[in-house]
Amino acid sequence: MYSKPVGKKLIAYLFVFSLLARLLIIAIVPTPALDDSAQIYLRAAHFLMDGKGFSDPAFPVYNPPLYPVFIAASLSFLGDDLISVSIVQALVDSFTTILVYLVMREIFDVEAALLSAILAGLYPFSLYLTNSIASEPLFTFFLSGFLLCCVYAVRSIKWRYYSVAGVLLGLATMTRGTTQFVPLMVPVLLILLGKGWRDAAVPYLALCLSFGLVILPWTVRNYVVMDDIIPVATGGGIVVLMGSSEKFLTIDGKPEMYLSHVPPAGGKPSQNDRFYTRAGLERHLAHLQADPFDFARFIAIKLARLWYATESGANHALILLSQLPIYLFALLGVIFARMKRITLAWIPICTVVYFVVLHGLSLPLFRYMIPIMPLLIGLAAFAIVTIKKDWMHFGGARERNGED
Repeated sequence: MYSKPVGKKLIAYLFVFSLLARLLIIAIVPTPALDDSAQIYLRAAHFLMDGKGFSDPAFPVYNPPLYPVFIAASLSFLGDDLISVSIVQALVDSFTTILVYLVMREIFDVEAALLSAILAGLYPFSLYLTNSIASEPLFTFFLSGFLLCCVYAVRSIKWRYYSVAGVLLGLATMTRGTTQFVPLMVPVLLILLGKGWRDAAVPYLALCLSFGLVILPWTVRNYVVMDDIIPVATGGGIVVLMGSSEKFLTIDGKPEMYLSHVPPAGGKPSQNDRFYTRAGLERHLAHLQADPFDFARFIAIKLARLWYATESGANHALILLSQLPIYLFALLGVIFARMKRITLAWIPICTVVYFVVLHGLSLPLFRYMIPIMPLLIGLAAFAIVTIKKDWMHFGGARERNGED
């Protein structure tokens, strides 16, 4: 493996810095009110704590199971109080800060990595979600670990690194189903990284196999307990339907959506999920056929909403203005990375594009983009460091010319 030497003291300082910031938020900010997803997660966690476990068909399959397991473990070890979950999430998110540092150091340099870690450690929305019942902190941790393994893997083309990457991707998918299609993106990434298929075929298969093995027990459980084939979760269909119309994009449109799209009685969870998916796709198709230009406008609106929109419809301007510097510098970071031919930069770039396409075509909410914000912060940090270095070089050149 061709990783650079790790500064253990710096790693420790970054971890403590990130942890203290999160513990401070936990101490002074009340735990936010529980939304629908948080209540589902808690109900699933208490199923496990009450001894019913996965053998009970009432265990919710709207979301993947790993986050409820995480909640149940936190409550069991530290006490049945929501602050227990927040404390464990603070630890996990602090490790994510370290992973962000390592990823950006391998792709760019130490200076960009350090700035990335500091900004990620203080990122307000990560701090907020750490103190919430939300799967994002755990999901972001596994996603960041997967990306670091990808960096090591593509440098070495050794199947064991791909296998570890597949395991971490599987754990991320068992936390949130968002990443279940990432194995389809990996061949495109390998092409962009200049890896020949002959050398990468076996390692890629190792990634897919380890990814599948992580997901398989849950798939088997669903078939045995529920007599239904559910590889990951059943929440995708309703998300596709919600993203099929402008009036369904916020909470106010939910009642009408549920009243106008009711699956047949007695259907299995997977059948209901397919019903909602078909309904959403049919609405998209009807919109496209009726007015292609308005459909294009609608897709453009959805892609734009990813960067600021909330389900409540509130605080859009505040979110956009607070995030705009990150977005602009991240775009510059992409440009600089391509100009400097930093090939490994394709890893964060492709991951960002994957999330944009997936959530832009389904339900566009800013919250869904928070797990990739460390990548955008990393690209932004690289842009800032590059501008600083170029400015210093320019200033030094001017000074030398003046002396001449």
